[in-house]
Amino acid sequence: MLYKKLLNYTCAHPECISGTDIEAHHVRPLYKGGVDKFWNIISLCWMCHHKKKLHSRSEDKMLELYVYKTMHEFNICGFSFDEQEEKFLENLRQYKREHKRLTAEENLILENIETIKE
Repeated sequence: MLYKKLLNYTCAHPECISGTDIEAHHVRPLYKGGVDKFWNIISLCWMCHHKKKLHSRSEDKMLELYVYKTMHEFNICGFSFDEQEEKFLENLRQYKREHKRLTAEENLILENIETIKE
């Protein structure tokens, strides 16, 4: 698929630990009215695509996925967010914590990231 090639076959999820076996994921699923267009597709590795419950919680994940997609595409094009990116991701994590939208796997990843930063 052209989209995966344009993004150098890289995973758009910022907390990806695999990065292999890149797949195209429809942010708004086709069966929920999504379309097969560039703006509705995000590149994800197999692990991020299938392990993060993106299909069963698609409505909850749409904004998050569009943000990841935009940041990833900007980075591929040479734009960088640096400190603002980290602050934004921390705000997104805080929002998800407050609204209890983190899966057990996401909580574990965040705890590991916070431990490493200390």
